[in-house]
Amino acid sequence: MDLFKSQAEKSKVAIVSSKDSFSVMGIKKKLDEAGYEGISVRPSIFQLEDAVDESDPIIYYLDDDIYTVRGEDFMKELKNLCLEQQRMVILVGAKAEYESAMEIIPKSAIVDWFSRPVDMDALLKTIESTINGEIAPARRHHILIVDDDVTYMRMMHEWMKERYQITMLDSGSKAIHWLIENQDVDLILLDYEMPSMDGPTVFRMLKEDAETRNIPVMFLTGKNDRDLVVKAVDMRPEDYILKSIPKKDLMDKLEDFFKRYKEKMVKLTESD
Repeated sequence: MDLFKSQAEKSKVAIVSSKDSFSVMGIKKKLDEAGYEGISVRPSIFQLEDAVDESDPIIYYLDDDIYTVRGEDFMKELKNLCLEQQRMVILVGAKAEYESAMEIIPKSAIVDWFSRPVDMDALLKTIESTINGEIAPARRHHILIVDDDVTYMRMMHEWMKERYQITMLDSGSKAIHWLIENQDVDLILLDYEMPSMDGPTVFRMLKEDAETRNIPVMFLTGKNDRDLVVKAVDMRPEDYILKSIPKKDLMDKLEDFFKRYKEKMVKLTESD
């Protein structure tokens, strides 16, 4: 792989750091030697947006500043920027710093992590792959919530909005009409008990339509009733979720589902 570029092809790379240490200056020098324009930026969203375009990768050099109020505020702003613009971030730092940053910066935005001292050849290859489009931010899973309890849906939205793309509809009929034009949904969380058109009715209609039958569905229920659970499970949804489930348990359940679903899709692709 040819890492060296002509001046006409030079791409920008932002290096975000709280101070110009020897390590940061070393990274900038290596980037410049490889034909990139390394731009040093302080932890400021305004400086970052002024320095590089949305498509340019960001190297975030982690240090003790991330444990300060200023550093935490910047990471929260960076998180919002990543979610809004699908920015690509490469983290450099000690394992403890990386783990702290991961608590705020979304996984979907992080291309890679390099410990210090940095393997510059590996870093340059990662930057090259990112700029060439070989590495891209992970697409956020799209979840459709269908429930006549708007207050409950809003709470679910607050829980999940940072990790997933969320659409909310307050009736089964609205969901059916919406899905006619929108099949880019990775999971439907469907209230089992709704007036007019209940969850089982919506579920059967989805499974009878070729356009929607493969969209995974989990039932939502507010009742921990054995007969209801048996009826729900007999319809063979992906799962059922009690509405009383704590936030952490719900997020773990969703994360586990998407992991298993991805593995299932990989196996199906390999068998074709």
